[in-house]
Amino acid sequence: MGRVIWVTGLAGAGKTSLARELFHQLSPADPSLIHLDGEDVRDVLSAMHFHESSDRRELAFRYARLCHLLADRGASVIFSTISMFRDVRAWNREHVSNYTEIYLKCSEETLMRRNKNGLYSAENVQAIPNVVGVDIKAELPEGADLTLVNDGGATISELVEQALHVI
Repeated sequence: MGRVIWVTGLAGAGKTSLARELFHQLSPADPSLIHLDGEDVRDVLSAMHFHESSDRRELAFRYARLCHLLADRGASVIFSTISMFRDVRAWNREHVSNYTEIYLKCSEETLMRRNKNGLYSAENVQAIPNVVGVDIKAELPEGADLTLVNDGGATISELVEQALHVI
C-alpha cells in the first residue's frame, strides 16, 4: 500500500518547491515515490480552461482519485496543488489510508510580493478571472497534519525538515 502526501496552499506559497525537495529527500528510500504537480496534471487531463469554481472542484477530485488509485497500486505520491476545497481533503482522509496533508500558509503580502504568474497584480485581477484566493474563496485547511508558514522566515530546507518529522 502506497501513500499520498498532499501539499496545498495558494499560488505562490511554495508548494512545488517544497514538494520537489521532499521528493529529493525521500526518493532514495522509496523508489515508488512520484511527484505530481497540479499544473502539469491539469495539462495532461486537458483541463487548461477549467477555471470556474465548480470546474476547479471537479479537477481537485480528479487529482484526489488519481492519487488514491496510485497509492492503492503501491506507489507513494507527493501531489502539489491549490485544491482549496474542504470536501476534497475530507475525501482524501476517508479514502486514502496513508494520507498526509501539508498546508503552506503565506501572508497576502508575501503572495503579492512573489506574484506567481502575475495573478495578484492590480492590472491582472480584472483580466484573470477565477483566481483562488482573489475572486474564488479559498477553503483553507483547518485540520492539516502540518501547517508551515512560508513568508520567507525559513528556507525550503528548513520547511522540509519540519515536514519530514510528520511524514
